[in-house]
Amino acid sequence: MNSPLVARLILTIGVTGHRASRLADVDMAALAAAVDETLGKIALAAVLPGFPVQLRLVTALADGADAIVAECAVARGWQLASVLPFAREAYQADFAAPESLAAYQRLLAASHAVFELPGVHHDDESPGAYERAGRIVLAQSDIVLALWDGRPAQGRGGTAQIVGEAVAQDIPVIQIDPRGGRGAVLLWDGLTEHDLGQQSVATVPRGSLDALPGLIGKLLLPPGDRISREQIAQLAKPRPPRAMVAIVYPLLLAITGVQRLAPRHFRPADGKAAGALFRECFIPVAPRTGIFGANLETVLLPRFVQADTISNETAQLFRSSYVSNFILSAIAVLLTLLSLALPISAKPLLLFLELLTIATVLALTTAGNRRGWHGRWLDNRILAESLRCLALSAQIGRLHRAGGGQRSDIPDWVRYYLRLTAQELGLPDAVADRAYLGEVRAGLGNLIDSQIAYLAGEAQRMHRLDHRLHRLGTALFASTALACIVALAFEAGLTLLHRELSAAAMHVFLVSITTVTAGLPALGAAIYGIRMQGEFATVGERARTLLLQLGALRHTIDTDELSFDLLQRRIEHLTALLTTDIATWRRTYHARPLALPG
Repeated sequence: MNSPLVARLILTIGVTGHRASRLADVDMAALAAAVDETLGKIALAAVLPGFPVQLRLVTALADGADAIVAECAVARGWQLASVLPFAREAYQADFAAPESLAAYQRLLAASHAVFELPGVHHDDESPGAYERAGRIVLAQSDIVLALWDGRPAQGRGGTAQIVGEAVAQDIPVIQIDPRGGRGAVLLWDGLTEHDLGQQSVATVPRGSLDALPGLIGKLLLPPGDRISREQIAQLAKPRPPRAMVAIVYPLLLAITGVQRLAPRHFRPADGKAAGALFRECFIPVAPRTGIFGANLETVLLPRFVQADTISNETAQLFRSSYVSNFILSAIAVLLTLLSLALPISAKPLLLFLELLTIATVLALTTAGNRRGWHGRWLDNRILAESLRCLALSAQIGRLHRAGGGQRSDIPDWVRYYLRLTAQELGLPDAVADRAYLGEVRAGLGNLIDSQIAYLAGEAQRMHRLDHRLHRLGTALFASTALACIVALAFEAGLTLLHRELSAAAMHVFLVSITTVTAGLPALGAAIYGIRMQGEFATVGERARTLLLQLGALRHTIDTDELSFDLLQRRIEHLTALLTTDIATWRRTYHARPLALPG
């Protein structure tokens, strides 16, 4: 399928390893043969019937291990992406031998994307530049191929450090000893079924490459459970225009004076407004980043719009359903009470209406649970917000994947779809100079501004809704108490005056008091149930807290110097704020599925 909503399978192998000076006594032909054999095993394990897989290598192109692996990958027809610690001209100084320089230039020309980092080629600052490049290689990788002799790092950004960071981030590592002491070894905590906690190079399980098919299948094949398959299939379907019939929640907002009922509440969501705001976070850099910029527009944007649209539609369905359930339950009680006041001839109609309200509650609850409105809302909201973070972090080479690793509480299908989308974006084909960094910072500011505007409105809406529902519920219970007091006072007055009502009048009095004192609490309980289900006060407080945090971050960004590392930290901080907010939001609503009013 050519739909941009269907994620392509791309397996990215990152490279780290010793430089040429550390490989001086190594049999380079034997090492190249070992590397090519390992790449062949990876390629064979990536043959998934019915699932075409593209293989990509991401490397810093350093003279030595990086170049050896890159030559083998290009010869096999793999896509090549290169992260350079310096501008390409300055990096040439690292290649003293003519044949090394020629290989560097040849591999550079063969690269699908080249991301030139703003490192300074100076003895004091070069180690930091190599470390920065190594970490971006990690951020791009599904698996890391390490040409490493197992010895400690001999400097900042060395192979041992990068391998250690890969293991700590749950990125599988294939280690090849350049001196051929043993065959390739897989370092991966997935080799055991048990959760061993945070791993280090010393403690991570080791195994042979026979485990590669299982590893690659886990990375590339969709989760096997029914719900995950259904969610992914729904996400990949184009959404035809259809009227929105679930308008009870918007009606509640309108009745309480929180938000006007507008034509958009009846029309199908088209995502244009959300898509326009989303585009603002990457539109500054898109024209100058090659295929990466095109993918932001043609891959990432439609997937965000789709997830956002599904989330909004199912949220309105879910919210309208639980509001309807509570209100209808109260109406069922009122119909029962009404039967006391009306003639007996009206009882069949009242019974029919009561059965109809109960049947509607049962139908809404059954339909909502069968179609998974609650889960689809939560999961697609998480996916949409994670894609929003990815749009920004990918511009600096960091592929945010919503908390990877085996212990993440993000749904498996969301992490799967997000990982595939991140790999489709890949590496920016750009020079990270001041102009580029300025454009990234502009996109960062646009994203924060749009979130601040949304959160300000959301905090106000949720506060007003909770406050007004609270006042309404209190008024209903207070009215019940007042009715009881009036009834007692009336009866006391009759007793003091030695008066009695006729049987008909007493019947009317008792029916009226019963209807009021039972009906008003039923409505009050429905209002209370809506408040508890919606957690409006909690949502409003969460929005206010995040609003303050984003405002402080926005102010800091405005006063920052323009540097890659500082910008990277700000983007990571924003991602942490938004993903923490997602996790908090999910915990708030996860325990509130659609259920029959108790």
